[in-house]
Amino acid sequence: MRVDEVCKRYGLPEEVADVLKRSGVGELYPPQVDAIKKGALDGKNFVLAIPTAAGKTLIAELCMLKSILKSDGRCLYVVPLRALAREKYDEFKKYEPLGIKVGIATGDYDIADPRLARYQILIATSEKVDSLLRHRAKWLGEVLTVVVLDEVHIINDPGRGPTLEILAARLRQVNPEIQFLALSATIQNSNEIADWLKAELTKSEWRPVPLKEGVYYQKKIEFADNTSRKIDVHGHDGLTALEALAIDTVKEGGQALVFVSTRRSSQTVAEAAARQVCELLKLEELSLLADIAKSVEGALGEPSKTCKRLADCVRKGTAFHHAGLHPAQRKAIEDAFRNNLVKLISATPTLAAGVNLPSRRTIIRDYRRYESTFGMQFISVLEYKQMAGRAGRPKYDKYGEAVLIAGSEDEKEALFSEFIRGKPERITSKLASEPALRSHVLASIAAGYVTSLKGMLDFIGHTFFAYQYGAE
Repeated sequence: MRVDEVCKRYGLPEEVADVLKRSGVGELYPPQVDAIKKGALDGKNFVLAIPTAAGKTLIAELCMLKSILKSDGRCLYVVPLRALAREKYDEFKKYEPLGIKVGIATGDYDIADPRLARYQILIATSEKVDSLLRHRAKWLGEVLTVVVLDEVHIINDPGRGPTLEILAARLRQVNPEIQFLALSATIQNSNEIADWLKAELTKSEWRPVPLKEGVYYQKKIEFADNTSRKIDVHGHDGLTALEALAIDTVKEGGQALVFVSTRRSSQTVAEAAARQVCELLKLEELSLLADIAKSVEGALGEPSKTCKRLADCVRKGTAFHHAGLHPAQRKAIEDAFRNNLVKLISATPTLAAGVNLPSRRTIIRDYRRYESTFGMQFISVLEYKQMAGRAGRPKYDKYGEAVLIAGSEDEKEALFSEFIRGKPERITSKLASEPALRSHVLASIAAGYVTSLKGMLDFIGHTFFAYQYGAE
């Protein structure tokens, strides 16, 4: 099925198809076709549980465009991170020539800004939307026609999950006619999310670039499909396992994403790999990277120590990426990576939460995390799958590689068992945690959404928690 056929069938102007074609979208992927056949563009609530880069966002875009251009609708696109909000804002601005106003709201949580109502597509973090609703911005619920919950598996997160869940419940209570679209690459119990939202479901394992998952041990990657690959980097002696994997990727014309657990580790890894990567760069690439490094170093006006460290890495073709960087620095790094100038990014796991940076090889070095009660524990399979899903660049790679690093034969077997053959954990509501429940209940009363115990139970009845456990 082609994009122009879809536009014609649903009465969308030819200009929509032209904009999409210019951005590289002509033929729809199988999961996208399935979603359209099941009624995503007919106003039905929808859950899309399909892998990274398989086209979830396009279905959301088409639903929003149809609502705006056919019914003068207003659309809200909810994301978990500011970095992802900025990425989506830059991406959706391509529709402004169609007369569609695109806005972004991620900042001040203490105002209910009525100017936001003028945008036809508003991209916002869940915390910002929650703040707007708490400040009695009821215009938000009343004018909306489409709400997109991107990375909906965040509901499983004890910190951010309750906020996303409550804002969805509030909007459903204020305006039951809103079309809800929930997107994620890794939902095991996506049928429960669909039942909660009274939605149709498209679930698929199809990927535009096949994914090979494996474990590196003693200079060899063993993959789950029983193939293997020797990593022998001639001329680069004394490399760590991680550096060897990274250099092997760059030597073959690919790019690598390395996931580590802390900001400090991300900086150390980028600096260590830079010495080797720099030797593999062309003069033209070094010249372009020098310009990018200059802008990165001067992003704050007066360069900090971190700015200088980042700029030094960028000059040599690597970078680190974490929440402590200025948005302009993160954008410069992401753009340079997409343009195949930066060859390696070492990042904290926040980068896995939706930012569109596919790589030839994704290396997950830190798959354990300290927990105060239990010490070092394996991260969740859900988190691993989010990181692994970044591997494989559409139009560039025949397949992507997600690689864990083992230190022994026993550890190699444990990694295969725990992560590669493991199933993502079931997503459950975290609203019942006492601090989250208390703050959201009080906010609902203070903002005037509920005025009685019966009203509170009715409101809570719209949450995923009530779906899973009952409101009483």
